[in-house]
Order: sequence, then structure tokens, then C-alpha cells
Amino acid sequence: MVEEIFQTDPISALGLPPPVSIGRDATVGSALRALQREGQGYVLVVDPEGRPVGIMSEREVLMRVVSRDVKYDENVDKYLAHGLETLTLREPIGRAVQLLTEGGERNIPIVDAAGHATAVLRTLDIIHFLAEAFPAQVLNLPPRPHQLIAEPEGA
Repeated sequence: MVEEIFQTDPISALGLPPPVSIGRDATVGSALRALQREGQGYVLVVDPEGRPVGIMSEREVLMRVVSRDVKYDENVDKYLAHGLETLTLREPIGRAVQLLTEGGERNIPIVDAAGHATAVLRTLDIIHFLAEAFPAQVLNLPPRPHQLIAEPEGA
């Protein structure tokens, strides 16, 4: 059933919010402020037309900024993950799941027909979708499904 939903439902069914984005000429400091302020785990860097050119996630912050002596007034461009895979709102959720699992992506920019960023799909968005679609199966499982509890909990 999950596989069928992933193959038939488009990414638009996820109801993704607009992306957290900054311009390509932004500084590392402004990217970090956007990451902190918005709390989405990423900031999408776009060109003047709104097309994605790179993304700075918490991972890039840890691997490329924190571990080095980076000046916060430097241009953000050299600290980004470039070569982004993008998807459209019409593509099936399954395609996004495939990129997330096989491609190792954590954040996938969603673009319109002209290539302008309209959203960013995160792994967490898929998890929330599954939890809403199958609440009994997802939310009511014990930490280890085959675990036997010897005594009832409580006083």
C-alpha cells in the first residue's frame, strides 16, 4: 500500500512550504542566521532568477564551516553542496524517496517548469507524510515490535 501511494501520489500532496532561501551573493554569516532562524536544517542558495545553485545544510555547516577557520563575511558559494538534483511537484513521491535513499540526498529542491525553486523536500517531510497516512502503524509501535514486557508499566 505504501509503495502504491509513493508511485501514484505527486510530491505536491506533501504540502511543502516555500523554501528557506538566500541569494548567491550572501555571506556565510547570513546563511548561518537563516539556518538558525528558520530551523529547517537547510538554506537554499538561489541565483537572481530564483533557480537553485546550491544548498547549505547542517551537514555542510559541520563539515565545511565549523571545522575550519571560516570568516562569516566570506561568500557562501564556496561552502555549498553544488550539483543539486531537483524534482518537480508533479513527480511521484517515490522518485523523491529513491533520491533520498539511493543518492544519499537529505534535501531535494523542488522546482517549477521554469526551474525556479518552490520548495525543498526533506527526509523529515517523508516521515511526517507516513505518520499522517498510517498513524496506527507508525505511532503505536513499541520501540522493538517483538519485545515482550514481563510486567505492566505503572505503579
